Amino acid sequence: MPSSPLPFVVALSGLSSTGKSTIATHLPLIFPSPQYTLTILHVDDFYKPQAHLPSRAGHLDWDCTGSLDWPKLEAAVRSWRAGKQVAEGKVNPQPESDTGVAGGEGITQALVEELCGEFQGAAAAAGSLNPGQGAAAASQRVLILDGFLLFTPSVPSSFRSLLDLKVLLRAPYAEAKRRREARSGYTTMEGWWEDPPGYFDTVVWPNYVEENQGFFVGGDVEGDIDEERCQREAVKAKMGASGALGEVLRWVSGEMVRALEERGRRR
Repeated sequence: MPSSPLPFVVALSGLSSTGKSTIATHLPLIFPSPQYTLTILHVDDFYKPQAHLPSRAGHLDWDCTGSLDWPKLEAAVRSWRAGKQVAEGKVNPQPESDTGVAGGEGITQALVEELCGEFQGAAAAAGSLNPGQGAAAASQRVLILDGFLLFTPSVPSSFRSLLDLKVLLRAPYAEAKRRREARSGYTTMEGWWEDPPGYFDTVVWPNYVEENQGFFVGGDVEGDIDEERCQREAVKAKMGASGALGEVLRWVSGEMVRALEERGRRR
């Protein structure tokens, strides 16, 4: 009997309001059963209780790695890798974008159907991405992690070691700020949170810069990617938001297929 494909963990990370949740929710439409079994885990469900959050610039800091319960999140990922079910609930089910037929800027039903057909064909041609297994191959299990700062230096190394594909979605400062400040607020375990005035500039953006500047030439997070550093740490980076999430969805999907094919060749 053919062996089951190894579980595969994709980390969709990056600045707030770059389209991570929108991309994550569309991937199961592109990689459907029976070839794939996709599970989405939203990092928003792993915040510490509000009373235990750190602070920055006089505000509660929801946008730093210290705000997350890493042991709980790591345990969930390890449990999934071991073949157990994990809850896919989400505190904030609202999409990160508000236009488009399929729920995202630049994402249309036609695009989703095109990508679905394209990658189903690739899976069939490659024996479900596991050479020699053919149509009898077991479903490829994929876990999509939707969150921020998932593989930066302050994230526990034991957690980072669980990630098979690391995707960093970018956005220009001005656009990310506009999108973040357009949100009405967030449901939390304790109730409701609204960003106070100036929160993006004093909390969100500084956290992003401090954690991710090493992935960019000269530490300029709006500049060029440091290709050598990203290659060394197996990080794939792409500009998100900007009304072109369809292009981002196509790119992320392609990176998933390439990574799975590469691992299949190594087995």
